[in-house]
Amino acid sequence: MSDLLTIAGKFDLIGEAYSCKPYGSGHIHDTYLLEAKDEEVHRYILQRINIFVFKKPEAVQDNIWRILSFLKKQRSAEDTSGIKDLHLVETKQGEMFFLDSSGGYWRCFGFIDDTFVLENVQNPSQAFEGARLFGDFLARLMDYDPRRLHVTIPRFMDAEWRQEQLTMAEFTNPGDRLKKAQPELKRIRQLQKISDQYIRMQEALPDRVVHNDTKINNVLFDQGTGKGITVIDLDTVMTGKLLTDFGDMVRTFTVQGSEDSTDKASYTCQAALFEGLVSGYAEVLAPVITEVERANLLLGGKIVIYMQAIRFLADYINGDVYYKVTSPEQNLLRTRNQLNLLDSVLEQESDLQRIIETSFQAI
Repeated sequence: MSDLLTIAGKFDLIGEAYSCKPYGSGHIHDTYLLEAKDEEVHRYILQRINIFVFKKPEAVQDNIWRILSFLKKQRSAEDTSGIKDLHLVETKQGEMFFLDSSGGYWRCFGFIDDTFVLENVQNPSQAFEGARLFGDFLARLMDYDPRRLHVTIPRFMDAEWRQEQLTMAEFTNPGDRLKKAQPELKRIRQLQKISDQYIRMQEALPDRVVHNDTKINNVLFDQGTGKGITVIDLDTVMTGKLLTDFGDMVRTFTVQGSEDSTDKASYTCQAALFEGLVSGYAEVLAPVITEVERANLLLGGKIVIYMQAIRFLADYINGDVYYKVTSPEQNLLRTRNQLNLLDSVLEQESDLQRIIETSFQAI
């Protein structure tokens, strides 16, 4: 712990750091709960950035600083929404990160007390709150010029690139698994029109500052009220399209099983959860969303699920080099679940589209 406390001491904390312990269940960064004390205890989140995933950590931190600074200016003293933003703690030298002697990049955030995180949405009100928070985040950044942000992960939501990755995996077959993947490959080829439609549509969609990782566990909920209060994990905030932020919520909010579920029925789109999601998003974004964005929201859901199926399948064929697995066919199971979810969206498409239209008209 002494090394961690030495690193913690590089940041402009309130009080003196005395405790630093592993925290949370994240798989990307090394995360610690840091405690410092003067007359009272002050808590922080200390993280070592994963530079294998985020190869430009300075750019990641600069994006976060720019976004949080802008959001702070946007928040008026009369705001009664209860929504809070992360607070990035600078080093004592006024930097956004600390670089240690081994090349490790460290950052620090203020800890938000009395909150909890969900791993799965259990009811429509939770879907509503999560979508309301992500909608608020996007709405408050509508006036921020997305060209000012760095690209932290190139081609992150690029449908053409994901297809190229799958084609390369199929051509090289480094894990010698292509034969077992044939049914999933066939279904992905049958659904190619979803990608084609989205690629054609992109030019009509405005560039936005988007979160790019709108899973429910990137929202902090208030322990007392159950309301969503903070959007976290801003590493992938970049220029993008509103449709894919909405789409990742469809992919992760509307199911009641996990990506590794062996229960096929649990990994389908639940209409009640979808309605909660759309209602929360519409409450914030109805006044500012464009007509072309609103009309194609469901396409955002379809393309994100489709791309995720491609990513899991490509990784399976490549020999599980990106996603962590505990069994040889886990990525193949994940692929099947994404395709099952996508099929359930397609089966309910007219009903889901009606929910979108009704929710936005009601605002």
